Amino acid sequence: MASVRIRRAEEIQDLARAAFDAYRRDVVALLPAAEVEHVGATAVPGALTKGDVDLLVRVPERDFAEAVLILRKRYVVHQPHNWTRTLASFKAPGASDPPVGIQLVVAGSDADGFFGPFRDALINDPALLAEYNELKLHLDGLDYESYTERKGEFVENVLRQANNRRG
Repeated sequence: MASVRIRRAEEIQDLARAAFDAYRRDVVALLPAAEVEHVGATAVPGALTKGDVDLLVRVPERDFAEAVLILRKRYVVHQPHNWTRTLASFKAPGASDPPVGIQLVVAGSDADGFFGPFRDALINDPALLAEYNELKLHLDGLDYESYTERKGEFVENVLRQANNRRG
């Protein structure tokens, strides 16, 4: 299994923006009522990234099951072990450059409260972004599963602390 390589998001910013724009157009053509946002490290100025582009696709609860069926016809199922009744993950077929992930969520669900708020926390808190980048440097060279587990723990901790401050 290949190891994760970390780099500065700015190194692929033009490719990332072009990929986001192209896949956003495609998703909106398939799901006209969906809201599509750029999330993940390539959406955060100054972030380190493993080089992929993530789209957050938000749909109403009543449209979620149909949206899953539609996206399954165009994209590859990704991380099915993480799927819930409000979250489904896909990736672009083949070897896209950069790789593209699509996170389909029910608008207003717990899953919806994960991707955008984490992106916004990194954008709005330079100290948090520095901590995240430090973690990413330590994860450079790890296998994908170890990388996602450690990064996921960090993300969950950030969101838990944010919720505690609000509550």
